[in-house]
Amino acid sequence: MARLAFSRGWIALVLAALLLAAVVPIPSAEAAELRLKGVSNSRPQVQFKMWELMEQELPKRTGGQLKLDVTSLPELGLTGFELVRVMKAGLVDMADVLPTYVSGDVPLIEGVDLPGLFSLEEFDKSHKAHLAWHKVMKANEAKLGGVFIGSYAYAHQVLYSRKPIRDLADLKGMKVRVFGAAQTDFIKALGAEPVSLPVAEVYTALDRGTVDAAVTGTIAGFSLKWYEVTRYMVDLQIGPVMIGLVVSKKSWDRLSPDLRKALEEVAAEVTRKGWELARTSTTDGIEGNKTKGMQWIAFRPEWKAVIREAVQKSVLPGWAKRAGADGKTAFNEVLASFTGLTVP
Repeated sequence: MARLAFSRGWIALVLAALLLAAVVPIPSAEAAELRLKGVSNSRPQVQFKMWELMEQELPKRTGGQLKLDVTSLPELGLTGFELVRVMKAGLVDMADVLPTYVSGDVPLIEGVDLPGLFSLEEFDKSHKAHLAWHKVMKANEAKLGGVFIGSYAYAHQVLYSRKPIRDLADLKGMKVRVFGAAQTDFIKALGAEPVSLPVAEVYTALDRGTVDAAVTGTIAGFSLKWYEVTRYMVDLQIGPVMIGLVVSKKSWDRLSPDLRKALEEVAAEVTRKGWELARTSTTDGIEGNKTKGMQWIAFRPEWKAVIREAVQKSVLPGWAKRAGADGKTAFNEVLASFTGLTVP
């Protein structure tokens, strides 16, 4: 008898569905109160405050009609890479969807988060570019499996390294945890070996030396205590990372117009406060890690040409090939004026 083979990811999806169904039952059409099942990327990170804000505000603005129960990816045994499939299946009502995480399913939306586009000093420009990219997210809702209602961001992404990086040549041969296809192309172009790992597994990998370094936000690494397993933070001009707030299409369709409006208003507040949090938490992360003995290695002017070449010859062409003609159009129409780059 032939054996049935089940992938690890599919098993995780099934288990997550069972857990969510057990914890938060789907309300009936007659129910006076609707409880949305929300999934955050990670509780320990400071950005979880945005989910706490939504938990508090939604009942206030809807007279108790709409409430939110939040869990996190690690609690469900999920990685974040499979969230588009989760949303399309209607297993959750609302979730953090990171373009970099779901780039395997929807490569086009990753365009604004390509590494090498924005320096640490260009946060304002990056912020405006991401807000402009909202229209691209809206235009691709069908591919996301849900309705895009807003965004916030993780702090500026840096390299947490066990080894000092005094020159970009020091990266050669290093195993570096990345997330997303574009970061893979970027790290490869700089001579390192990219490794894909869920954030929950990175601490152990760094501790054991399975990877030499890992990419994440300045405050995220601090919250996750990566200062215990690395010694250096290195700015490679990767930029901040967008977190898209997406409501499952199945869940959205069962909300009344008034409840949809309340949800959009709260999402607008999250967008405003969340991007400001990304700005302040970038500095907080750097300074917090310094107090734990980590050394900050700032971006060096002599690296600029090498980074630009990596973007132009590897990152941008690789993404454009994955994203197709629609991606090229979106980048040139929305991001060219912010980045000074175009897709030929």
